[in-house]
Amino acid sequence: MDLTKDIECFDLVVFDLETTGLDAVTGDSICEIGAFKVRNRKIIDKFHSLINPKRSIPMQAYNIHKISEEEVKNAPCFEDVADKFVSFLDQSVIFAYNIKFDMSFINNHLGKLNQPSLELPAVDILSMARNVLELPRYNLDSVARSFDIDCSQGLHRALYDASIACQVLMKLFCILNEKGIRNLGEFVSLYGLNNEIFKEKEEKKIDIFNLAIKERTVFKIKHFSSNNVIEEKEVLPLRVVLEGKHFYLLCQDKDKDSFSIRVSRILKIINLL
Repeated sequence: MDLTKDIECFDLVVFDLETTGLDAVTGDSICEIGAFKVRNRKIIDKFHSLINPKRSIPMQAYNIHKISEEEVKNAPCFEDVADKFVSFLDQSVIFAYNIKFDMSFINNHLGKLNQPSLELPAVDILSMARNVLELPRYNLDSVARSFDIDCSQGLHRALYDASIACQVLMKLFCILNEKGIRNLGEFVSLYGLNNEIFKEKEEKKIDIFNLAIKERTVFKIKHFSSNNVIEEKEVLPLRVVLEGKHFYLLCQDKDKDSFSIRVSRILKIINLL
């Protein structure tokens, strides 16, 4: 995919899962998938299926989503719908609310079928909301209500949650578009899942900075500041460091003042030479 294109030039899929618990690695399973495909801000297709998780549904999980073992006992297993779901996602940019959770389940289940992990641009709606909204809570219900989105049917079923998340996404697009965040690469950098597409984009920036450090090259960078506005600065890169899960560029400005910027918030690098 061309990361320089406006994100809304692509088909967008917003999906949600219901599961038997919180950890796919320790044996929890998917029991429902819901997804909507959006083009030009209109829903053009949907995917929905209950899934037989091939294990019991704990009462704690049932109390959240109200999916019973009786309801899923005759539902298809994940392996029966995997190809159809992957085909539904084909060539789309995918979104979910706390996408790390949902993708961990999808990729874990695909791995058990000896199928490759999904390698599509994957963007987290929750991260977008936390970045641009000031709210006491950032669960889907709270964010949706801040936009006056009707949640009266109640959350925690996959298709309904995907519908609410889709509406939230459109509202967040409006806010971010006004701030100048539009192309796919910018959304991947700022809010993307840490998959191969995200890592490749980050590594290209880091390679440029490491060369600039070696050659003491001054660049102009466009970045999304901590105040959530796009700024441009001329910088002399000094060092790239890893702090926690994020890379940071340590640099100097024209006045020789030193500061750091998270690499993922650097949207464009312009060589001044």
